Amino acid sequence: MIRVVFEYLVKQAEGAGAKENPFFKAVACCIRGVLYLLDQYVKFISKNAFIQTALMNTSFCGSAWNSFYLIVRHAGRFSSAGAIGWIMMLLGKGTIMSTSAYLTILVIKSTNPEVTQPFVPAFLVAMAAYVVASLFMSIFSFTCTAILHCFILTEDSPQCSANSPEGLQKYLDSQDTHASQKKSNDEKKSEKKSEKDGAPNEMD
Repeated sequence: MIRVVFEYLVKQAEGAGAKENPFFKAVACCIRGVLYLLDQYVKFISKNAFIQTALMNTSFCGSAWNSFYLIVRHAGRFSSAGAIGWIMMLLGKGTIMSTSAYLTILVIKSTNPEVTQPFVPAFLVAMAAYVVASLFMSIFSFTCTAILHCFILTEDSPQCSANSPEGLQKYLDSQDTHASQKKSNDEKKSEKKSEKDGAPNEMD
């Protein structure tokens, strides 16, 4: 709604004679960019907040904060998952579009041999397939993000890990063992370092 109101104000200003003003063009372009980034940020936070609401049964504002804190703590995982998800979305949409267009061409050639340009209907079918693929692949993306939330919450919370599947429980147990070994090694190193630092004082 903010973007719609802004575009309306821009149209009114352009009609008043500010269309050829370079300063007006620069300011309008910057504000469009800021509003676009704000829109993407709100969508991203809302998506993860809805996932947290479904998983933890908390309010939207609390879920938004929890999801934001979770993403900040595990930024690398969310970034890699987002990159992989974008690649899978691209491959999925491309496969669905190309398959639909190719089948359309085959059907037209087999049923109507007199049609010399089957690419026009194939293009229209590909556009419709893109819309359908976007709807279904968005559900796939949402599901992948929800699974990532579940995995991280299970990894961080002992209460959730008690109800995890057997395969995931083995992974969590191995991670806990590795973490405890690393902690004990760090404690031993710190003790040795403190002993070395305190040795000259004892000699004095």
